[in-house]
Formats: sequence, C-alpha cells, structure tokens
Amino acid sequence: MKIAVDIDGVLADMMPALNDFYNRKFGTSFNVSDYKYHDLERTWGGTKKDAVKTVEEFFQSPNFMEIPPLAKSQESVLKLSKKHELFLITSRPENIKHRTLDFLQKYFPKEIKKVIHTGQYVSSASSINKFDICAYEKADVLIEDCLEIAIDCSKRGLTTFLLDSPLNQLNGDYSKENIPQNLVRVKSWPEIVKRLK
Repeated sequence: MKIAVDIDGVLADMMPALNDFYNRKFGTSFNVSDYKYHDLERTWGGTKKDAVKTVEEFFQSPNFMEIPPLAKSQESVLKLSKKHELFLITSRPENIKHRTLDFLQKYFPKEIKKVIHTGQYVSSASSINKFDICAYEKADVLIEDCLEIAIDCSKRGLTTFLLDSPLNQLNGDYSKENIPQNLVRVKSWPEIVKRLK
C-alpha cells in the first residue's frame, strides 16, 4: 500500500515543545492536556494571526529542534516501510524544510523518501488540502492527528487512522454521528502496524 503520514503529532511529539515555548514567551502555565483543538487560538486566546505568528517564531527556535519522535513511531515506521511505501504530508512550511529533513535524517533516516509541505499553519498559508495530495499521490491510507482533516479525508473515501490525542477528541463541533466508518481511531503506533499487516 501507499501510506501518507502526517509529521507533527504523528511522527514528531511537537506539543510539549510548543507548549513550553509558549509558556516561556508569555509567562503562562498551560499543560499539554489543556489543548483541545488544533486551532491554537482557542486555547491561547487572541486571534488566528497571533497564533500563526507564535508558531512561526517557534519554528525558528531551539525548542523546535529538540522535538523527539512520538512513542514507538521509529520502530513502527521501520516495520511498515518494509512492506509499504510511506510518504509525508506536513502543514509545516517550505522555509523550514531543512529543519524537517534534519529531524527525519536523525530519527527516520531510510524509511521515508518524500515529504510534501502544505504550509497550512503560516501567514502565507496554502489552499491545498491533504485529501487532494493523497488523491494525486494515489495514497491508500492516511495517518493523521487532526480530527477535522481526518473527517474530511475519510468522508471523501480515504481510509484514515486518527492517532488519539487530547487535541482530537469529539467536542461540540463534532459528534459520533459525524464520523465516517472508514475513520479509525487508534491509540498507538503498534496498533497502526497491527491493523496494516
């Protein structure tokens, strides 16, 4: 199979580093469990523009370079890459491509050959969405952590694994009735490997 994989929240455990950066910058005391939405301004307050500016600053910070891989992602990706073709789709912008490649070289040096940057969480955001990329690349499966993206892709026919996190629980915006059958919530990378054998 051809498997599309998100980076942040799926391969890279980004939220602790981003939260730490935000708390230091603004003197706040948020915990990772306080984040219930991918729209960060819903946690931080302020505008989308403010949140985007903070994330852009984070991308250039030392905190960003210290992001570790998500638990069990390295061995799981290695197992999957022996049977399937994996490629990455990230909302990270092109201007930090070198930093993304450094992370991949350090933790996933041989398993992933292609990275597509959508730049959706920067001030010059792209209008392209993940489903369009998956369709163009002929992906069979998407592994994602954003509930909204997972619902959109699965409603349009793409089998999507939603890697469980505080940011993607059902809330007032969605109910169980909104969730397509081919959206599968998974608790860990080993569960993904088991389901894709």
